[in-house]
Amino acid sequence: MQKFTKQVSASAELTDTGGFRGYAARFLNIDRQNDMILPGAFTKALPEFVDSGGLVLADHKNQTGAIIGTLIDAREDMNGLMVDVQFSATKTGQEVRQLMNEGALRKMSIGFYGKSRPYTEKELQSLWASYGMMPNERQKAMAKRGAKVITDVSEILEVSVVPIPANPDATILAVKSIDEHGQIEETPSKAVAVAPRVDLKALIARAQLADKVLSRF
Repeated sequence: MQKFTKQVSASAELTDTGGFRGYAARFLNIDRQNDMILPGAFTKALPEFVDSGGLVLADHKNQTGAIIGTLIDAREDMNGLMVDVQFSATKTGQEVRQLMNEGALRKMSIGFYGKSRPYTEKELQSLWASYGMMPNERQKAMAKRGAKVITDVSEILEVSVVPIPANPDATILAVKSIDEHGQIEETPSKAVAVAPRVDLKALIARAQLADKVLSRF
């Protein structure tokens, strides 16, 4: 298994420390490290990550002082790996929360162990087509040199809030807080709209179809 760093208890109650929701990873998108993650890649690793409480850090620092909050939920949708986090009342947690509220910090990243294999430009184009995806010009240009496609993640180590992620589309969607009446307020990020949930079984079925298409090459 190769280690990747890609620049997310259910019963925890929200307090005035607030929380946030965002994408720790995006699917079918070639990142700055020339990697792409397939939909469904996190399926096996997600239950253990969520059940263990999932580390949520600042800048991938493996230090107690870098923990910024508690993982509430992590799930895959059609766009990527979505996480819900409650901020810690610690100095680090509240500093990160302030930067998010100001819009100065809104990117995420993820560290994990997984398997990948190289894809050619032709294979990448076929992969995008099998998902009905239309890549932008930047993605098409990046595909010309091929990419490593991550198909299976065995362990999620942590998710982080970072200033510069490997994948520019790994974005914080909203920052949560509690108003004076005890109601949860959610402030959407200016960077991206909230994505809808989809049926993960249907997503995996499309991934299996993609494998069949690519096996012809």
